[in-house]
Amino acid sequence: MKTEGSDDPSLLRYVAGIDQQVGVLAYMSDPKDRRMVIITSRRTGRWVFPKGSVDPGMSPQEAATLEAFEEAGLIGQASGASIGSYLTPKIRPPLIWTVAVTLYPMPIDVILDDWQEIHQRERKFVTLDEARDLLSQPDMISLAERFWQAR
Repeated sequence: MKTEGSDDPSLLRYVAGIDQQVGVLAYMSDPKDRRMVIITSRRTGRWVFPKGSVDPGMSPQEAATLEAFEEAGLIGQASGASIGSYLTPKIRPPLIWTVAVTLYPMPIDVILDDWQEIHQRERKFVTLDEARDLLSQPDMISLAERFWQAR
């Protein structure tokens, strides 16, 4: 694996422990339009769900809603119980560590044409079949499948 700032992955150092983040599975609120939103990560370009840290004073659902707004230009309200969690590596050379992401569902109320990170990420509205082909990790796919089966 080649990482930014390093031609030699053996120079990466693993950090112990797991950071906690939240993410959002944003979906079209019209039940006939069974699409969800995925975005590219800034560093690797992999397809992922919007995610980030929970700021002090925010609930996990509020933080997930904010990530959907900032990273994907989506307005809605993540609420209720999480869909589940997945683990993902975070690489910031020379360090690599694990992040546990708890994913919350969010029906999309408004789709913005311009948003904070529009020049840093791509955004796609995808069906479950398309998500299976594009999402970067099997655990993300499993959570998307579980969500759609329950809807």
